Amino acid sequence: MPRIQVDYYSFSLNMNTHATVILPQTGKDFLSGGVRRNKDGKIPVLWLLHGFGDDSTSWERYTHVERYALARGIAVVMPGVLSQCFYSNMVKGLPYFDHIANEVPALFREMFPQLSDAPEDNFIAGLSMGGYGALKIGLTYPERYAAIGCFSAGNLLEIGSILPPTVEEAPLFMRPMYGVARNAFGTEKMADALGTEHDVKHLLDTDLDAGKALPQIKMYCGTEDFVLPLSDSMAQHIAARGLAAPAFTYEKGPGTHHWDFWDHYLPVFMDACGLTSMLEASQVTDVTG
Repeated sequence: MPRIQVDYYSFSLNMNTHATVILPQTGKDFLSGGVRRNKDGKIPVLWLLHGFGDDSTSWERYTHVERYALARGIAVVMPGVLSQCFYSNMVKGLPYFDHIANEVPALFREMFPQLSDAPEDNFIAGLSMGGYGALKIGLTYPERYAAIGCFSAGNLLEIGSILPPTVEEAPLFMRPMYGVARNAFGTEKMADALGTEHDVKHLLDTDLDAGKALPQIKMYCGTEDFVLPLSDSMAQHIAARGLAAPAFTYEKGPGTHHWDFWDHYLPVFMDACGLTSMLEASQVTDVTG
């Protein structure tokens, strides 16, 4: 299965940047199910977003995403962003929302014309900040996606409720998060952006009040994860708007804010979207001897 590190120039960011792409190829063996194609011969795509402190290589380095994609015959595109962007057009920074939501899909479909642009073949998901980004993009453009996958996230504008009161009290890995509100949203606090285009609950309500059809929303969070209150709050808000299975599902299981949890639930999300393994029983053999 080709794994391609794409270094490209972004006209929206006015800089060079990177993405990791996994593409299916013709042929079957004990790992590969071949290529999943629609009636037009195009391939489904999972746009997979990374979290705070990660980059375009993180999903591939820390999970079995390539193996999951190989069995299912799908493409996966994993772009990179600046951590403090929170998938927004930053007030003090660069327009990462426009880049990921608009430029990346157009550019990668141009580079790889086998990628489908049909909504039923496009899925967006992410972990932590990337889960928030997937909700944000998918609910801003609900007509573009079949499903949204949100791992260990929710409406992260409410994160102040679970962070230590001051940056000095926070663990080192959390300290850069205290600059997000001013840099990304132009507000003093994250909660000051509630009710705006950065508020995923507001986006959901706006879509539903306008009568728009939504992608399926699949949420997953560990029962020991520190963001569980935010994940629960988002799930409760969605359910209160009348969404239920299969339009909305929420699964919790043992786990913390960790790659072990995300690696376990990534194929669960794929299966829930209908992107099940195409491996035949005869292909799954013990090759260890």
